[in-house]
Amino acid sequence: MDTQKIINQLDEIYGPGKGMSIYMNIIPGILADFDRMLGTAKGEMVREEYRLEDGKASLYVTGKRSANGRADIEVNVADLAHLPNRSII
Repeated sequence: MDTQKIINQLDEIYGPGKGMSIYMNIIPGILADFDRMLGTAKGEMVREEYRLEDGKASLYVTGKRSANGRADIEVNVADLAHLPNRSII
């Protein structure tokens, strides 16, 4: 997991300096929740979307716990304001 990449992506969405604040205050809870999910997945790949409360961004967290107990996690940030609108007809 590339911490600086996540912070930079959040800065692009929320403005300079905001990414670190979000990273320090919100991301730990998301990672703790995802770690619990990995514990119940029994070595399977897990993917979860966490939409931030204001609706501006989503974090896509993907990972797998290896046999030795190490969790390999990747976090990607999506700017929801720049995604095309999708409507169901």
